[in-house]
Amino acid sequence: QYADYALWQRNYLQGEVLAHKLTYWKEQLTGVEALQLPTDYTRPAVQSTQGALVNFHIDTKLSEQLNTFSQRQGTTLFMTLLAAYKVLLFRYSGQSDICVGTPIAGRQQQEVEGLIGFFVNTLALRDQLTGEQSFTEVLQQVKQTTLSAYEHQEVPFEKVVEEVVRERDLSRSP
Repeated sequence: QYADYALWQRNYLQGEVLAHKLTYWKEQLTGVEALQLPTDYTRPAVQSTQGALVNFHIDTKLSEQLNTFSQRQGTTLFMTLLAAYKVLLFRYSGQSDICVGTPIAGRQQQEVEGLIGFFVNTLALRDQLTGEQSFTEVLQQVKQTTLSAYEHQEVPFEKVVEEVVRERDLSRSP
């Protein structure tokens, strides 16, 4: 039952375990700055849910090439696409400190795999890009960041925000 999981999580995430995992997130995220992307419009003072949907198709050949490249690099397709996305954000923003939030299933314990419930958490994945690195170097850095975050995924994102973010900007996700 989801209630059992919630109780387990509450009991597990306290004391030394919580302190250790929060220390990791504080070290990873303290001082992170919001990404300043060039936009067509002024950012509203309060974040809205207004947006758009853009559909696109990746053809089979490119998909196979991306999968093959990922396997050769010892990474997942997610890591490869995340690295490419971070390079794109670096190029458009001119900022070297790139932090991207991504959902994670939150079902790392075998006991919860078949349970019905919302276990999803958000991970903030922060990397430093210099413009001097090759793509494979960026990819290996993203891989390490991602794997390390997976090891500390039990801490709810809200708890991380509570500990790390000193002043909220309501026009952005934390």
